[in-house]
Amino acid sequence: MGTALSVSPVSAQTSADSTVALYWTAPGDDGNIGRAFRYELRYRATPVSGVDTLSWWNAATLFPVPAPSPAGSMDSVLVRGLTPSTTYYFIIRTADEVPNWSGYSNLAVKKTGGDATAPGTIADLSVTQVAGASISVRWTAPGDDGNTGTAASYQIRYSSSPITSSNWASAAPATGAPAPAVAGTAQTYVLSGLAGSKTYYIAIKALDEAGNAAALSNVVNGTTTDVIAPAAVRDLGYNSGGQPSGSTAELSTFDVLASSAR
Repeated sequence: MGTALSVSPVSAQTSADSTVALYWTAPGDDGNIGRAFRYELRYRATPVSGVDTLSWWNAATLFPVPAPSPAGSMDSVLVRGLTPSTTYYFIIRTADEVPNWSGYSNLAVKKTGGDATAPGTIADLSVTQVAGASISVRWTAPGDDGNTGTAASYQIRYSSSPITSSNWASAAPATGAPAPAVAGTAQTYVLSGLAGSKTYYIAIKALDEAGNAAALSNVVNGTTTDVIAPAAVRDLGYNSGGQPSGSTAELSTFDVLASSAR
């Protein structure tokens, strides 16, 4: 049995789903007669060869692959989920039901397409207001590819400790981030529901539709104010002889309300 493998123009949807379409002429079960039993197709980002058996066995195996068609028919398969802008090497062999294996095909080579450019990095994140348990921030929208176009989404995270690229994933994700606007547009967000009298660090990343994430923005911080009032006095009374013995009070201010009601 023998089979010749070639490759069609690449089809790339996203960096997470870059696709190469492979096609070849089906061999037969006995040479070029009948129908073979199955294919084995392998690929990787470095050259692979049937002569170099180590490269063959170390290459990824595509599964599933279509069953062979009758000899002389055109067979094809889509290899999905490849890394964008990467050269891949493909090789295939055929077996009958015994299985007797064919020799290896020619090596088909194709470079994937796909969006490998991340959105631009936000460098002007700033705190515009701190009001009680919320912190308002502002930034300029980056583009989808660098500073061109419109990104797909934002990730805003916050922490009580300074945020870095290393601990970004462990910072708390903020909810309700706005959809990205066209590159160059000013955007705002209010981080609410925070604890009072506490310093928070905030950072942001833009993502494109392919899942490419921008680098970490500049990190800003703000300190919320004390939003918990003192407890109300519930046992206010009077003593005509002065302050009761052994009682003390240390309050910064009092509001005393008098009433003639008994």
